[in-house]
Amino acid sequence: MPGERPVDEPGEPATREQHPAQGEWRADPLARSLHSRLDQEIRAPGEDYDEERATALCAALCRGLLGDFSPALLLLSAAERRRVQALIAYTHTLFDFARQRGIEGERLAQINRWEFTLDLALTGQKVGQPIFVAMAREHTLRPWPDGALDEIAAAARRRATRARPASPEEAAAAAQRLARGVATAVLGREPAEELAAFGGALLRLHALQNLGPESRHNRCPLPESELPTDFEAPPDPRRLVAAAQRECRLLRPRLLKAPRGLVELPARYRRAAVFALLAALKLLIRIEDGDTDLLAEPPRLGLLSRLGLLARARWVRMS
Repeated sequence: MPGERPVDEPGEPATREQHPAQGEWRADPLARSLHSRLDQEIRAPGEDYDEERATALCAALCRGLLGDFSPALLLLSAAERRRVQALIAYTHTLFDFARQRGIEGERLAQINRWEFTLDLALTGQKVGQPIFVAMAREHTLRPWPDGALDEIAAAARRRATRARPASPEEAAAAAQRLARGVATAVLGREPAEELAAFGGALLRLHALQNLGPESRHNRCPLPESELPTDFEAPPDPRRLVAAAQRECRLLRPRLLKAPRGLVELPARYRRAAVFALLAALKLLIRIEDGDTDLLAEPPRLGLLSRLGLLARARWVRMS
């Protein structure tokens, strides 16, 4: 894996529009992106090789990213939770680069550099960035499967070159490929087709949850066939909500078929997946029943709902 992929020659370092002046900048590439151009100057943080701080940073990032799905990680062992958090942090940063505004070549170069630096970290070279510290630690404990990380990076490159899928079918296929890569990296083997489809449906649902914030930034996770390609200004909110509800009707069958794939999961992951399924179905109903408030305030599960779903996932009979 290391050294086999071509990497663009380093150009001017990437940047974001604002960042703290002190050490907090270390987490900024992992925060929700401001999507500034990549050709502005960035001030890189100092090196940090501390594994505990790396673990804490990846955990904090995952809590913010996963939102209503984050309690699923509580159903994993501490060791498996750290592994999943490291992978999610790495994957998110790749896609954060892919979503940047600016020249396509700059986005691809940033993705390539991030991927190549991970290769160095996995071969034992010290890289003082928390995500690489966490990923290298997990690789030492249990090597990441050959090809899985490559597929995740390939998915990010596809996103960098095409902001929106052409059709719902293309969107579902792209999400399923990414889910398959992530599941393979975590499990150590390629998942069953139903499980990959379930993971893809979770990714699409998560995108629908953030439809309002995305549309306010002139971005849209919905296929081009559902809305005009010249997405320079937010369209009629009623059109966005109607398109999101059509997407929900496509996601529901994939979610309902998920139990056939979940029984194939190792026991240590099964209950976390059950929580994700229960949360997804509950959120799906809220989006389907929503109106224009879906854009103003994304649907969320309350604390009591999360606790109830955790209890159901922990004690549900698995067969």
